[in-house]
Amino acid sequence: MIRMKKIGITTFHNAHNYGAMLQAFALSKTLSKEYDVELVNYFSHKIYDQYKIIRPLCKNPFRFVKRFAADIFYLKSRKSRYMNFNDFINSNCKLSNIVYSKNELSDVNYDILITGSDQVWNPNIVGELSDIFTLNFGDDNIKRISYAASIGNAKTVLENSSVYMNKLSIIDKISVREEDAKEALDKVLNKSVDVVLDPTLLLTQEQWNSYLPKFEEKNEYILAYVVEPDEEYIKIVNELSEKENLKVIHFGIKNPGYKNVLKTLYSKGPLDFVNYIKHAKYVICTSFHATVFSIVFHKDFFVIPHRITGGRVTNLLDKLGIENRVVYSLNEFKNIDYRFQSDWEKVEKKLLSERKKSLKWLNDAIKD
Repeated sequence: MIRMKKIGITTFHNAHNYGAMLQAFALSKTLSKEYDVELVNYFSHKIYDQYKIIRPLCKNPFRFVKRFAADIFYLKSRKSRYMNFNDFINSNCKLSNIVYSKNELSDVNYDILITGSDQVWNPNIVGELSDIFTLNFGDDNIKRISYAASIGNAKTVLENSSVYMNKLSIIDKISVREEDAKEALDKVLNKSVDVVLDPTLLLTQEQWNSYLPKFEEKNEYILAYVVEPDEEYIKIVNELSEKENLKVIHFGIKNPGYKNVLKTLYSKGPLDFVNYIKHAKYVICTSFHATVFSIVFHKDFFVIPHRITGGRVTNLLDKLGIENRVVYSLNEFKNIDYRFQSDWEKVEKKLLSERKKSLKWLNDAIKD
């Protein structure tokens, strides 16, 4: 009997963030059809302490007291969210034994290591360009691949070129998620860098549907999801709510300024997040992955790109020919016919082509 190749994936699989967990889930599901896939269960206090039910001490005493008070006030919601996120990743993905440092990974038993997607090469999140997420551990004979790795701000590469050159030289096949990341790395590395789709787009609408729980919301609604509070974003949501006489369902812990709220769903898990996007009348978001699932389920949506990391959203929409779904201000929103329909048949053809190219890249990188 031929032994299945064993793949270890390093990513932010345990971050209690919808996009982080869903991309880890999607890459694991994509590869597990053919390989023995395991998420390397690396725990970093720098990354994961912020997601604890009661967040730990921080250097600024005023900030700690304010944060502690909020954690206690929202204790029930935070505990429910924590359990839902943990249940999702533990029940849907195979995890290795937990490890806390690079030293514990010196004798890993993998044929292939893959890092990505999400912002695994963004030092502002990790605190450094991490050896864990650049695969600088394990035996030299292990094949190392990055799939759709993201940097956040491509300027970081040019400002720290020697670090990126040194850390990424060990990786055999490199792919990133954004065009600007490729352009920056092309100037630093003496190897090919390719652009591929985020793992969440490797699964089709039908495949995502097969994972979703039963949906029971009967009301029509606007789904609102904002990563960071944005004044223009709030104005656009309220404008659409008033024009369409629709209530708002949102995933924040508190209302940032919506005037007509139906539900707050902070505690819901990742697949509920996808489900509420799927069934929304409209989606208004600043999030890359909320944009992704709006595309997957052919929603009427508008995205207000993040000021620093918004390139990942605009890159994707440009690639699929739906850049007209981007707005930056209430005045801009008022001057468009927001009821216009996207040509989803054309979008699906482009997405299918990109998905085939990305899957081919991944399979070739593994089998080469």
